[in-house]
Amino acid sequence: MAHRVIDQVMQRVQDSKAGADFTYFFSLLFAGEALFKTITLGMISALQDDKDRNRYRLEHSLVRADGLGDWARALEDALSGPASQFLLADAHTDQAEFTRLSGADTWQNQAVSSLKSALTKLDIESEDLPTKTDLKRWFRLFVTLRNKTRGHGATPASKAALAINDLHKSIQLICDNSSILQRPWADIYRNYSGKYRVAPISAETSAFDPLRKETIHLLRNGIYIFFGAFRRVPLLCAGPDLRDFFFANGGLTSKRFEMLSYLTDDKMDGDASDYTIPPGSLPASETEGHGELLPRGNCFSNVPDGIEDYVSRSTLERELHSLLIDERRPIVTLVGRGGIGKTSLSLKVIHSLYESNRYKAIVWLSARDVDLQVSGPKPVKPLVVSPDEMGKLYSQLVLSQDQFKAKGFNARIYLEKQLEFNDLGPCLFVFDNFETTQNPVEIFNWIDTFIRLPNKALITTRLRDFKGDYPMEVRGMSDPEARALIDQTGDALGITAALKPAYVDQLIQVSEGHPYVIKILLGEFARTGKHLDVTKLVAGNDEMLVALFERTYASLSPCGQRALLTLSAWSSSVPRIALEAVLMRSTSERQEVERGVESLIQYSMAELHTAPVDQQLFIRLPLVASVFGKKKLNVSPLRASIQSDVDMLMMLGPSRNDDARLGLANKMDRFIKNIAKRVDAGQAFDDYEQIVEMICRAYGRGWLSLARWHLEMGTIESINKAKAELTRYLEQQPEEIDAADAWKLLGDACYKTGDKLGEIHSFIERAQLASVPFYEISGTANSLNAMLRESSLGVDKDEKNHLARRLLAVLENRKSEASANDFSRMVWLALHTDQQAKAIELTKAGLSIEPGNLHCLGLKERLHF
Repeated sequence: MAHRVIDQVMQRVQDSKAGADFTYFFSLLFAGEALFKTITLGMISALQDDKDRNRYRLEHSLVRADGLGDWARALEDALSGPASQFLLADAHTDQAEFTRLSGADTWQNQAVSSLKSALTKLDIESEDLPTKTDLKRWFRLFVTLRNKTRGHGATPASKAALAINDLHKSIQLICDNSSILQRPWADIYRNYSGKYRVAPISAETSAFDPLRKETIHLLRNGIYIFFGAFRRVPLLCAGPDLRDFFFANGGLTSKRFEMLSYLTDDKMDGDASDYTIPPGSLPASETEGHGELLPRGNCFSNVPDGIEDYVSRSTLERELHSLLIDERRPIVTLVGRGGIGKTSLSLKVIHSLYESNRYKAIVWLSARDVDLQVSGPKPVKPLVVSPDEMGKLYSQLVLSQDQFKAKGFNARIYLEKQLEFNDLGPCLFVFDNFETTQNPVEIFNWIDTFIRLPNKALITTRLRDFKGDYPMEVRGMSDPEARALIDQTGDALGITAALKPAYVDQLIQVSEGHPYVIKILLGEFARTGKHLDVTKLVAGNDEMLVALFERTYASLSPCGQRALLTLSAWSSSVPRIALEAVLMRSTSERQEVERGVESLIQYSMAELHTAPVDQQLFIRLPLVASVFGKKKLNVSPLRASIQSDVDMLMMLGPSRNDDARLGLANKMDRFIKNIAKRVDAGQAFDDYEQIVEMICRAYGRGWLSLARWHLEMGTIESINKAKAELTRYLEQQPEEIDAADAWKLLGDACYKTGDKLGEIHSFIERAQLASVPFYEISGTANSLNAMLRESSLGVDKDEKNHLARRLLAVLENRKSEASANDFSRMVWLALHTDQQAKAIELTKAGLSIEPGNLHCLGLKERLHF
């Protein structure tokens, strides 16, 4: 094997030699087009990311390309155009093969000359060939050949015969010698264990061996090429077991684009969601900052203007102001969830510093890549994401162009010195949206190494994985927000009318605006119906929470208490089904478990929320309830067994209530993945089988996740288990889109176990679903026709006739979507079922779409009409 993608289309060429010259010629064109696109995508994958998104720009153009000329322009750009400056250093040798001028004794020159000769014999005008040429010319010439033959021309068989040998030689020279095709290529897929299944595409793939053994890599599934680093090849994907490869082929809509196989002529849909953003530079963030230092009060600043709809948060403002003007803390970190107001709070306080004498300069360095607007999140161009970029921006703000461009000037080193002692005077450096920098921990350590008072650094971040700073958390609620929460919770509990104003005031005061404390207190009131003296229950912070929860905790059933302790040991949302399944390992009383979990919700100790993806219920403890539960767990005699339950739940992965992608399907996939890791390490699946089956019985889609894992294991035993699990899932009559997925997996499983009847039955069942793309149904027809020709199904004639008629009926119902090739496949189904008249009718329909279709012309001759 040299390169599987190319080997397959060249085998098609070899097979076509036995036929007519015309067929042989067009097989060469298909092979050349596949070679053209493979090399183009390989070179584009070697482009590094840059601010102007050159690699994305090229991919964006190709996914919309309606002709091979767009591919030639993209390759030219990647090799010697604006994008070429961002090629990885490891790709420069490949670049040189295509760009250097080569004499007659080189394979590059011979490949171009042979293609030119083929064009001449076809009487196709094309650009002249100099004595020395680069290999890029081959791609321009091939575009001319393709457009004048397969694209828009009508090539006579006699001329095609004259050009065949030169065309074959030209293509073969590139296949045999191009170094990019000799690099390691592989299709990778991450298993539940965290390791990757690596399917070799090239002969040498040892560079991919670490993926088979390690779980530290986070690569998307797909085809990769190794350029000293793993680079994902865009707009190219592999079919099952690498039996086929599909290339982007235009036809873009809002949701999908067409992908074409040059081996089978089959088609599939590509996901267009990655290419919806316009190419080129993204707009700047609304909080990016000014491009120069402007005089502001007593200092100079490039800080952006304040947010117009900012709501004052006086307590937080005073605290942050105090931290920024003191002389004690060189780094202050503002921590909080996304969108909680860290940036707007910073802007408000910074603008109040302009009239003070604390700073002579305030420099804003933004790494924001998304603006959270009312209309939704909008991608923006981060201004600085690395120390080098920060140094460059700072230098451009404070130095003249001559100083900045002086020989030997290093902007990063200059900024490091300015962090230590600033030429302008005391300076506040603000690093906004710090979590989106290239490596937050390393960059924090860099800042911490060089910053010196009186200079200070303010960092705003959602994530704080570092130490050495002074953190300030943005949280809490204002009085109006707290009152709104009380009204909402009171309505839900049906107690609003019984709440007196004085009691509401007391709740706000004691809870300090903490929303979950308010909910707990209202839940206690709903349970007792009394206005308890909350003040007497608290003597201080922690004591108040413990006392409050203790009384509620005591009223819980043993199952309710165990549920609380289990949830408190892990601060995350948990699928309610999974929690109950884990708890039932300790007791067989299902109703008791359900009542215990329900009591947590009734007493506002826990809250339910519905996953937007699949409407499954998730349960979590508020932070204060979790703290209380942890203290109880520390002294509980059940601690060891509860920890075992917690370990099981943690395998589902952490969750946030605000995660729009949250759903039980995702949790089950992660659960099975973690089980796979442990089984891979030698643990028995029997330890988890009971829990998995409990969840699957309550949530049928779990069988699908379990089946996927068993398919990945790849043994005959595991594949047979997967077949049984997929059958159980399909028996539940899932929604159409899930059923289509399951039938496909079942068909693949049958293929791997040699069950041809099961395989074709699965794909015929899948074909009955309206959501299945027509090209896949046509592919099923192609497979069935092959099995019928080979008599490999092992069933009687009536059963064969039934299968073929069912599939033909689906294809006829959707024949408005059919191409001439598709009609030819329908004709063979009709012939296999002795429907001669229908075969003639379908052949005519195919020829009406494409009069020159080789398959339909052959069938016309066979049918004698």
